[in-house]
Amino acid sequence: MRRLLALLILALGVANAFAQGPAYQEVPSLADKIAKGDLPPIEQRLPETPAIAAFQWPGQVPGQYGGELDMLMSSAKDTRYLVVYGYARLVGYDSKYQLVPDILESFEVEEGRIFTLHLRKGHKWSDGTPFTTEDFRYYWEDVANNPDLSPLGPPRELLVDGEAPKVEVIDEATLRYSWSKPNAEFLPAPARADCLFIFRPSN
Repeated sequence: MRRLLALLILALGVANAFAQGPAYQEVPSLADKIAKGDLPPIEQRLPETPAIAAFQWPGQVPGQYGGELDMLMSSAKDTRYLVVYGYARLVGYDSKYQLVPDILESFEVEEGRIFTLHLRKGHKWSDGTPFTTEDFRYYWEDVANNPDLSPLGPPRELLVDGEAPKVEVIDEATLRYSWSKPNAEFLPAPARADCLFIFRPSN
């Protein structure tokens, strides 16, 4: 889960560029590791086409690293809410409340029932492992449809009148979910505050 959180926060916060060009903000706390050669510079850690903050909301400006976030938690499990504050999802809502790609580079929808998802090539988990469609295949085949790990079966958002999706891995960065009928819940589910995760670290 720690690796999962790092991926989501990375997608929203680290790939922060300005309109003038790719002037990425390096994380100050990583400066020593970069200087020692233990970690490559930020340009080598980002996907080929990183997410760029659009700054569509009133008062939005590039942020600064540092500061403190005080949270009131009832248990250690509440650290899961960190992804809510980071709000990085496969898709998210823009300032007009339209669903747009976030971690995804793009997506296409046909007839409301065929969803083709395109990942950002070169995206990595926090430990440097590539983030690819294998992580989606692993979740679908080995987690969601594993009765020991998911005794109730796949999440309801992935079912249409009880029908599970056909999940096709096209290549390392492209996959497709399809049903015989439209699935109006599929894209909004990963964009919610309590978002649906349809991937897991495969290794």
